Amino acid sequence: MSIQRKMLLLLGGFLLITLVLTFGSYSLTGRSVRARMEKEALALVNEKGLVLSRYFSKLTSMATLLAETLPFLQKDGTPESYRELFSRYLHHALSGEVQNVFMGFEDGQFIDATGWTAPPEYDMKKRGWYAEAARKGEAVLTAPYIDLITGALLVSVAAPVFSSRGELLGVAGFDVNISAVTEDFSKKTFFGGGLPFLLDKEGNFLAGALPGWAMSESILTPSADVSPELAAAGRALLSGERGPLPLSFRGAGATLYTSSAGEGLIMGILLPDSTPRAFIRDISLLHFLGGFTTILLALVLLVPVVFEISRSFSSLSATLDRLGAKIPAYWDIGEAADSIQAIAVEIGEAVESTRVPEFRRLIASMENTLHTIARQGERIYALTEEGKKTQRDLCETNEELTKRQQIWRNTLEVMEATATPGEAGKKLPLIVESIRKSTGAFGVLISHPSSGILEMMAFCGYDGLDLSEFQTPLAGTVAGRAFEEGEALWIEDVSLEKNYREVHPLVVTEVEVPLFHLGNPKGVLEVAFDRRVPRNDDLLETLLPVASALAGLLEVEDSHGEIKRSYRYLAEKLQSVTEIYHLETADHMDRIGAYSRLIARGLGRSAEEQEDIAIFSRLHDIGKLRVPLSILAKSGPLTEEERETVRTHSLWGAELIGGGKWLDMARSICLTHHEKWDGSGYPVGLAGEAIPWEGQVVALADIYDALRSHRVYKEEMSHEAAVRILLEGDGRTEPGHFSPEILEVFRRYSGEMNEIFERHRVHTAVRS
Repeated sequence: MSIQRKMLLLLGGFLLITLVLTFGSYSLTGRSVRARMEKEALALVNEKGLVLSRYFSKLTSMATLLAETLPFLQKDGTPESYRELFSRYLHHALSGEVQNVFMGFEDGQFIDATGWTAPPEYDMKKRGWYAEAARKGEAVLTAPYIDLITGALLVSVAAPVFSSRGELLGVAGFDVNISAVTEDFSKKTFFGGGLPFLLDKEGNFLAGALPGWAMSESILTPSADVSPELAAAGRALLSGERGPLPLSFRGAGATLYTSSAGEGLIMGILLPDSTPRAFIRDISLLHFLGGFTTILLALVLLVPVVFEISRSFSSLSATLDRLGAKIPAYWDIGEAADSIQAIAVEIGEAVESTRVPEFRRLIASMENTLHTIARQGERIYALTEEGKKTQRDLCETNEELTKRQQIWRNTLEVMEATATPGEAGKKLPLIVESIRKSTGAFGVLISHPSSGILEMMAFCGYDGLDLSEFQTPLAGTVAGRAFEEGEALWIEDVSLEKNYREVHPLVVTEVEVPLFHLGNPKGVLEVAFDRRVPRNDDLLETLLPVASALAGLLEVEDSHGEIKRSYRYLAEKLQSVTEIYHLETADHMDRIGAYSRLIARGLGRSAEEQEDIAIFSRLHDIGKLRVPLSILAKSGPLTEEERETVRTHSLWGAELIGGGKWLDMARSICLTHHEKWDGSGYPVGLAGEAIPWEGQVVALADIYDALRSHRVYKEEMSHEAAVRILLEGDGRTEPGHFSPEILEVFRRYSGEMNEIFERHRVHTAVRS
C-alpha cells in the first residue's frame, strides 16, 4: 500500500475518532455535570445546616452558662443589676440576631435587657419558653413565635435557673430573630434556580426564597406553591428521611436536598431539573461546534499536505537507496572520509528535487552533518581514548560522592532530631548513634558540665561498655581544654597526649568538639576511633553544625529545667502560705503529696508527672486563704451559707494559681479535687473521664487523709476503717465517687499509704 493511501486512511480514521469522541464526551459530560450539581447541592445544604446548628448550639451553651451564673445574684441582686448583666450579655452576643436577654422569675417578675415592662395580663409561665425549659430542666430551643413588641418572627433559647439547693428560681435566655439569622440565604437562589428554605419541627416555613413563605405556608399542606408531591416529601422529612427526594414543583420536575439545622429545624434546597438541563444543553452546543470545526479544518489543511508529503518521501527514499549501494561493508578511517564526502555531494544534489520546505531543510542538514563527520573522522580515536580516561575519573569521583552523601544523610538525621519537639533525654541516644554511623566511629558520647566535671548525658559504641557513671574533670583533661578554649581538638594518637582521660582501652584517635550556644558552653561531643585517623577537615566541617544544633538542644533543656524548678519553688512557697493561714500542717501537705505520687506511679504515669503531682497536690486547698477563719475553725456544724462559702475555695484556688502554663496541673487540682466520678461533686459537677486524672488522684488522697486525721468535728479513724469506707461506702463516702481504676490502685497500695500516714503523723484539728 502506498504512503499516499496510508495517509488518506490515517486522515479518515482521525475524522471518525473525532466524531466518536465528540459524542462520547457530550454524554459523559452530561452525566458528570448532573452528578456534580447533586454533590454540590448536598454539600451546600449540609454546610448551611451545620452553620445554623452550630449557631444554636453556641446560644444553648451561652444560655446554660447564664443560668449557672444568675444564682450568685439571688440574694443581693436588684432589677438594675440583673438588667445590667443582661445588657452585657446582649452586647457580647454572637451577632446582631440576638435581640434580647431576659429572665422570668417564679414570683412573676420579668426583667430583660431592653427595659420592657410586661402588661398585667402577661403570664410568662404559660409562654412556651418558660414552660418547656422548666419542664425539661435544661436549655431548650423553643418553637417559633411572633414577638409581642416588634411583631418579628422569633425563637427563644431558654434555660432553667436553680438555686444551690435545687429550687427553681425562674427561666433565663435569649430572643433570636429568625429573619436576621436566615437573611444571608433566604433572599437568593442557588445554581441560578435552587430555592432554599428553613422548616420548624411542625413543618412551617420559617424562611424561604419565595415571598410570603415565612410562617404562612406549611410543607405539609398543599397550596398554590406547595405541590402534593412537596407535601408528601415534607411528611417524609419530618419522619426522619433526608433525601435527596425527586418531586414535582410548580408543574416541573425538581429534587429536594435537606439537612438538620439544629434542634427541630430542617434546612432544604429545591433544585429544579431545568437547571442541570440548561448546563448540559450549553455543553452539547460547544461539543458540536468544536467537533464540526475540527473536521472542517482537517479537510481543508491536511489533504494537500498528505499528497505533497507522499511525493517528497518517494524522492527521499530513492536517494537513500542509491547512497546505500555506495557504502562499503568495511572501511578504515581514511576511506571513510572520502566516501562520506562523496555521499554528501550527492545528497546536496537531491535538495533541488523536493518542494516541501521541511524536507529541503532535512536533506540540507544531512549534507552538512556528513561533511562534519568527514572532517572529524581523524579525531575519533583520540576522543575515544580521552573518553575512557574521563570515565575512570568519574567512577572515582562518584565513589567519593557516595561516601559524602551517606555522611550528610546521617548528619541531616541528627539535625532533624534536634529540631523536632520532645525531651532531650529521648533524643540524645538517637543522635549519638546517628553520628557514630555517619563517621564510622568506634564510640560517640555527649557530656554536660556540672560542678567542675563533665557528666555523661548519652553514649553509644565503645564495644558495649557502660559509661553511665563515667565523669571527666574539666581541669587537666583534653575534653576540659576543648570545653574551656571553645576549639575542636583532633587527637590523632591519644597515647601521646598526657592529659587524655581514657574512656576505653581500644580508643586510638579521638575528636573533642565543644558545644557552644550564643557564646555559652553547654558540653562536649567526643567521637572516638579504634584506629589511627589523620585530621580530616571535611569531617570536622560535618560535625560543627551538628555540635551547634546539639548545643541549642541542651540550652532548651537547661531552660526548661530552670523554669520547672522556679515554678516548683513557687509552689512550695504557696504551700507555706496555706499552712500559716488555715493551720494545715506541713505533715498533712507532705502526706497528700506522697499519697498522690504513689497513686500516680500505680497508674503508670511518667516520672515527671509523678514529681509534678507530688508538688502541686499540696496546693489543693490554697483557695481557703479566702475563706474566713471563723468558718475554718468552727467546731460545730456549718450552716448552708457557710458550707457554700467553703465549697467556693476550689474556684478561689484556681484564681490564686493564675494562668501560668507551668501551673496548669496545680490549677486543675484546685478546680477538680472535689469532683466525683458519679457527677455528685462540686463546683461544676463533672463526671467520669471529664475529671482530669490529677483531680481524681488528689480527691482520693484527700478523702483518705481526712478519714484518718483528727478534726475539730471528728475523731481519728483507723487505717482499716478508712479502707473499708473507701471500698464499700458508708452513706456519705461511696466507691462510686472515685474512678474504678484509681480505686484498684488504692486497693493494691493501701498498705503503703498507711505507712506514709504513720511517718507524717500529727494531730492538728483542721476543717477539710
